[in-house]
Amino acid sequence: MISTKEISVEKCQHFPISIQSQQRIPVSFMNGVNVTASRIDIVMPNRIGDAILTLPSLVCLKQLRERYGGLDSEFKLITHIPLEGILQALNLFDVSRMTLGEKINSWMTPPDKAFFLVTTSRNLGYHSRLSHGLSLPNKKLVRYSKNLAYLNYPYTMDSLPAALVEFLKSRFGFASYTIRHFGICLELGFTVEQIRQTFRFDKTSLSPAADFFDWKPPAPSHYLVFCMEAASGSKRKYNVDKRWMEEYFLDLAETAYEKYSMQAAFIGISDFPKLPDRPYFIDFRQKLSLKKTALLLHYSGGYVGNDTGPLHLSNLMKKN
Repeated sequence: MISTKEISVEKCQHFPISIQSQQRIPVSFMNGVNVTASRIDIVMPNRIGDAILTLPSLVCLKQLRERYGGLDSEFKLITHIPLEGILQALNLFDVSRMTLGEKINSWMTPPDKAFFLVTTSRNLGYHSRLSHGLSLPNKKLVRYSKNLAYLNYPYTMDSLPAALVEFLKSRFGFASYTIRHFGICLELGFTVEQIRQTFRFDKTSLSPAADFFDWKPPAPSHYLVFCMEAASGSKRKYNVDKRWMEEYFLDLAETAYEKYSMQAAFIGISDFPKLPDRPYFIDFRQKLSLKKTALLLHYSGGYVGNDTGPLHLSNLMKKN
């Protein structure tokens, strides 16, 4: 019988997780911070709006590593959705798309840790030596080495330190969905006080690097961005809290031009409804990638839209 102590890391990758979990991961201490020296993957949410709301915590993590060390740990973001352009422009960490090939590679050379920011069956097959995420009773096939209770909305505020929650709410106005992901920084050994001293976030923090793109919005400088679509689950449901009717947006766009000479740039993945023939209406629907949408927002005078991805991005960019 072979003892687990006699099994090398290379051989251990082919054994069950129960054996792999016994492998010890080296730890370094830099500037008083306990940071795991390892390969760490962060698997992002599979909806655009949710993924965008995690970005402040990733900006914070990068700032902490730059200030306190931990540069011997390799971080990689795994995304289900086409966020690579924005993430690369923000120069946070390496980025990969969640594909079958990526899942196979995670078994061949597994990361030491993986943080799953959403619990979904779409992550099944992605392997790491240690896994962190939210265990849910309706997702019995998804289990983690460590359960992160603060990723569960009802328990976010009670599971994280009150000083951290108050700092992020009062200083930056973040919602609880955004705040919950700052727990990753604590999991990696950083303290609340270090976050308070280090984290900086303003309207330029999520502005794509100008030299990363060879595209600038052809819209005039004085314009508003409109998105008449709604997030998944609220389509064709004209709930005043979730989605406005299209004619309301068109009326508001007309008013913005008549009173303030603000032109209207319309975005979305659908070309419904047909826009009225107006020289001050610019139709970008079905024409922009997500990174180009981010640039359009960056140069705009504001955003008007339903509860969906571009709304969250514009909020974080401090657009009115």
